[in-house]
Amino acid sequence: MINFTKLFQRGWPGDLLAFLAGSLMVLSFAPFSVAPIAILSLACLAALWLRVPTKTAAWRGWLFGLGLFGFGIYWIFNSIHDIGGVNIPISLFLSGIFIACMALFPAFAGFLLGRYFSKDETIKLTLGFPAVWVFVEWIRSWIFTGFPWLTIGYSQMHSPLRGYAPLLGVFGVSLFVAYSSVFLIKIIQAIHAKKYRQGYGQLFLLIALWTTGSALTLVTWTQPFGKPVTVSLVQGNIPEKLKWTADMIQPTLNTYSKLSAPLWKNNIVIWPESAVPISLQDAENFMNEQDALAKKNHSTFITGIPVNVENNYYNAVVALGDGHGFYLKHRLVPFGEYIPFKSIFQRAFDFLKIPMTDFIADHKPAVPIVAGQLKLLTFICYEIAFPEQVNFRNPDINLLLTVSNDAWFGRSTAQAQHLEMASMRALETGRPILFASNTGITAIADAKGNIQSQVPAFSRTVLTDTVQPTQGKTPWQRKGMDSVLLTIFGAMITAWWRQRKISASS
Repeated sequence: MINFTKLFQRGWPGDLLAFLAGSLMVLSFAPFSVAPIAILSLACLAALWLRVPTKTAAWRGWLFGLGLFGFGIYWIFNSIHDIGGVNIPISLFLSGIFIACMALFPAFAGFLLGRYFSKDETIKLTLGFPAVWVFVEWIRSWIFTGFPWLTIGYSQMHSPLRGYAPLLGVFGVSLFVAYSSVFLIKIIQAIHAKKYRQGYGQLFLLIALWTTGSALTLVTWTQPFGKPVTVSLVQGNIPEKLKWTADMIQPTLNTYSKLSAPLWKNNIVIWPESAVPISLQDAENFMNEQDALAKKNHSTFITGIPVNVENNYYNAVVALGDGHGFYLKHRLVPFGEYIPFKSIFQRAFDFLKIPMTDFIADHKPAVPIVAGQLKLLTFICYEIAFPEQVNFRNPDINLLLTVSNDAWFGRSTAQAQHLEMASMRALETGRPILFASNTGITAIADAKGNIQSQVPAFSRTVLTDTVQPTQGKTPWQRKGMDSVLLTIFGAMITAWWRQRKISASS
């Protein structure tokens, strides 16, 4: 018979279990979306951290992260090899380095928990673990420009815990995933110790947490604004390797023009990120033609296009026809759209044949794009993954829009993960989101984050649907991260103080 107590203590079986738990957690995210796996995996990791030294906790955290990010963001290899044109050995090496670095965040969580919250197991589990986990996730979302991919809260887009998103955002959902894992561990411990009354109490707390979340999914936080509008999202499916070549400029423009010809009767027509692969200044005649077509039919035309301002290139979105405004991208992709510390890395990355790596980030406050009577808050590509960047105070915003070029991901799970994050932004803000991508997935999610329509990836097609704009504010928009940060810092300070008292009295 297996001795599970020893399995969760020191030794390679526990290390292997940590790696497997991280690997399996990937199944809780899109496109698999098996939400309970996140709770089981996190419970396994917490149990593996309970009675081990700090070094072991950090090591197991790194192994957990290695499994999670190794299987969750393997598509980094596609971007480097397929798009960057780098040979397989170097692509594997660079991908491995990135994954290993991402795994340092769970390792850091294990270190913090073992170093500062190890005196009392109950305090470590009920106060330290959930707070430390969310704290480290939050750090990962902004340090070194941030990489919020695979934040645990996203795994609950199809579970009752999603009901907490309009109140506390994705990090609040992460917190309740962690507490669900804690309750599960406490139930198992109570059963093992034959303390059934304690087990019933923990089960009650778990059921209450999920029942409340389920009830919150029924609450409508924002109100309809005006009549529903008909929108068309054009998916050109232009191969990334050909998109920026001179020979493909005119065929690309012809493709989008042909697909859009029957759409001008609709309220809004949207092309994805850099659908026009030349600068706004160089495409002036073409853009004037699209502007005239849109105006003639009282339609708004929105497209992604590079913009040259004083010899600086910006990744931009512009609106023409029955709309106006532009958006310049704020958060660029390191080594994809720009090279950080260029004097150091330029020569090292010359072998990466990545086009348009000289974009400039805009730092001015974003102004909504206007489409008829509607105001659209716009984002480009992975900007939609940053909840604090997407959060806004203006109750008059009616729709969210993100234009993307997910061809970088190849045929991987990244496209579904990207859409999952965009759907969370819709849920957090109570706004429908229009998700227009060059190769897909092109989709529309309603104000509760539910995908109402989508078209297959890697197909040349158009998604046309009716969308109900909204207005108002969710609690998340009013408070942002304040409530979550107060909760996790309060929990960590309380745990640290109580453990100091235990140390002083012993």
